[in-house]
Amino acid sequence: MLGSGHATALGGHSDEEEEVYLNLTPMIDILTCLLFFLLISFGAVIIALISASVPVLSDGDADPNASRAKVTMGLQITDSALVVSASHDTMSEAELAGLRKTLPKRGNDYDFDGLHQHLLSVKKKYPNSTTIVITPAAAIPYEAVVKAMDASRDRPGGTKRRPLRLPVFPEAVVSTIVE
Repeated sequence: MLGSGHATALGGHSDEEEEVYLNLTPMIDILTCLLFFLLISFGAVIIALISASVPVLSDGDADPNASRAKVTMGLQITDSALVVSASHDTMSEAELAGLRKTLPKRGNDYDFDGLHQHLLSVKKKYPNSTTIVITPAAAIPYEAVVKAMDASRDRPGGTKRRPLRLPVFPEAVVSTIVE
């Protein structure tokens, strides 16, 4: 009969087996970080603007054309122009086309005064409208986006002794183009 030392030399098992402990902590750390990055990136890809209307309960006394008094304006800032558009669930394409306008650049500057005047005319037609979605192209400087927000936000009003800032489209939403 061979001893335990001879069995291991010949490829057998010895009576003393070593226990191996796996350190899983680094692997769990990596999986946890990976999980958070995947959740964050998945959430950023899904975000988009979807036009959907929800039925509203009313008591029957409301004006059926009251919903027409509210449009959502869109402003796309491109390298060469400011493109204004409008959206509404029940308005015809011809009515929406009347609200669209393209304001080309004047030299190197955008026509923010023209944008302001156009938005004021839309606000006079649809006084309940408050939202504008601004979508700048990738290469547009931050300063141009801020000036577009300022041009769409409010207008001066009141008197000389008591000046006011009256809202035009105070709810400015900055979005990106989903590719």
